[in-house]
Amino acid sequence: MTDRKRILIGEDDPSILRMTRLRLQHEGFDVLEACDGQAVLDQAEAEPVIHLILLDIKMPKLNGYEVCRRLKAGPGTARIPVIVFSASETQLQHLANRCIEAGAADWIKKPFRTKDLLGKIHRALGEEGGIHG
Repeated sequence: MTDRKRILIGEDDPSILRMTRLRLQHEGFDVLEACDGQAVLDQAEAEPVIHLILLDIKMPKLNGYEVCRRLKAGPGTARIPVIVFSASETQLQHLANRCIEAGAADWIKKPFRTKDLLGKIHRALGEEGGIHG
């Protein structure tokens, strides 16, 4: 068994998905991927261990807010922290309010700096000092 944290990324843009996956793998995370909202739900319910979910807002099938609400309502997925990320939401206060309403642990605006994303991930995982550079 490994001590590596497993993160599920829900993102429909292949270039953003690839870039984020590579950044997280470089930091020592195991990464799972889903390219639409329904696939995020399916993987979150099927995988025995997911430590955190990064979730885009605009995705096919189900948007990120709806996915987050369903995750938080599910008995097997309610405790998984969700960080929402979005390039489409231009008003940051609106994004923050909608994320809180959906039950997200945090949010970040795209494009984001790796250091900022990692800080939010480590906080959501309860690892305040865990940033590696």
